[in-house]
Amino acid sequence: MNLQADDYEIIAFFGLVMLFEFGERVWPAQKLDRLADVKLDVLSFSFALAVNRICNYIFRAAAVRLTPPHLATVVAALQSLPSALRILIALFIVDFIIYWIHRAQHNYDVFWRTHAWHHSIEHMYWFSGFRTSFLHSFLYNIPQVVIPVTLFHLSPAEAGIGYSLGIFIQFVEHTNWKMSFGPLNWLLVTPDYHRVHHSASLHRGQNLAGTFRIWDRMFGTYVDPAKMPEGYALGLGEPVEGKKIPRMLVGL
Repeated sequence: MNLQADDYEIIAFFGLVMLFEFGERVWPAQKLDRLADVKLDVLSFSFALAVNRICNYIFRAAAVRLTPPHLATVVAALQSLPSALRILIALFIVDFIIYWIHRAQHNYDVFWRTHAWHHSIEHMYWFSGFRTSFLHSFLYNIPQVVIPVTLFHLSPAEAGIGYSLGIFIQFVEHTNWKMSFGPLNWLLVTPDYHRVHHSASLHRGQNLAGTFRIWDRMFGTYVDPAKMPEGYALGLGEPVEGKKIPRMLVGL
């Protein structure tokens, strides 16, 4: 049976759902009412999933057709690397690009509108991380799909492994599970690290990194989560009016 990249992604996703649902119930970081926003989270997840599938189809097809000829030497060199190294380098490049997209979302109003819906989260758990607008998902899918396909020509299995690692970090970022990477905490984003980013008023434009903390340290957006006060509020600092939700879902 020949599995495609989408098959690996589906298997990885549902495996992680079971893992994080179990972890949050057994080792919750905070007491919270996960049903408070469940309708919005289900709506957002359905929307994000549809956007992701559409974008993946469009970008994969475009990337294969539009690979620049002058990158042929670079692509050949990258393809000659061991599989694990190619996946790791692809993750670093994609994460670096997304850091700057994320930073633009916090620094420029036109980009902030694509991101505001994500920051309406007031109760963080694994499912809430999928609260993203159409334009947010569109922007992030460009490097997530084009880089692996154009530069690395990853096989379905390799792309599936890369996706699994990326979606694992997304679950980690937003989970209500007490998690630590131990000696790798200096490198990788953890729940308490990303929670700082979702604070309502303290450091919303800080701790922008998606996977690797080094970008925040290198570019001056790092905040030590250990120095944050207990019980700080999350979200936009004000309730979201129902009439604004459709526009925020689109990202306008």
